[in-house]
Amino acid sequence: MSSPQPDFLGPDVAYHATPRKPEKPRRPWRATFVVALLLPPVLLGSGWLAQSESTLLLLLGVIVAMAALLVSWAYAGAGPGTFVALFGLAFLLFVGPATGEAVLDRHGVRTPAVVAGFGEMSPRYDRARTCKLVWEDRDTGELGRVETGGLSACTDDIEAGDQAVVVVDRTGWQFPRMADDVKSPSTTTWAITGGLFVAMELMFLWGRARKFA
Repeated sequence: MSSPQPDFLGPDVAYHATPRKPEKPRRPWRATFVVALLLPPVLLGSGWLAQSESTLLLLLGVIVAMAALLVSWAYAGAGPGTFVALFGLAFLLFVGPATGEAVLDRHGVRTPAVVAGFGEMSPRYDRARTCKLVWEDRDTGELGRVETGGLSACTDDIEAGDQAVVVVDRTGWQFPRMADDVKSPSTTTWAITGGLFVAMELMFLWGRARKFA
């Protein structure tokens, strides 16, 4: 006759299997669409910040753009993400100046000015020389002054005292420039910008598809 086994857990303990909660299905397409939709406007905004004369806004635009490209690189994977970052950086370098040129050409105020003098050569901006312009603001009557001009604007045949035209951004966001130096972006520029945009988006979507194939 066998002796009864001690009941260590007590007589009232019932053994029940704990049901496992079903795992939520992964939805990678949500993050994919969010990043794919936000990346272009973020880069566009960063490029627009870079058009300001403020160094702080320029640095802010660079930081935001690098953060966006880093996130897209991580989501797309190392291989495709590298191409996403490269296409995105090229897109940023094209879309920022092109947008600034288009806005200044369309909404800038062309104001008569006088060439008051000339500045030294500035190899950094590929300028032969700069023109110092003085003009009277149409709204306030205050005098505006700027030193600007490119190879196609402040040419060698311009002399001090000559009449000129300066394009002024009413918002003060962009630096005033000579009218001959303000041109609407060409169709080729917009085509290259659009091609970089498409390549960046397709490479990102391809990278995401590879990760969850």
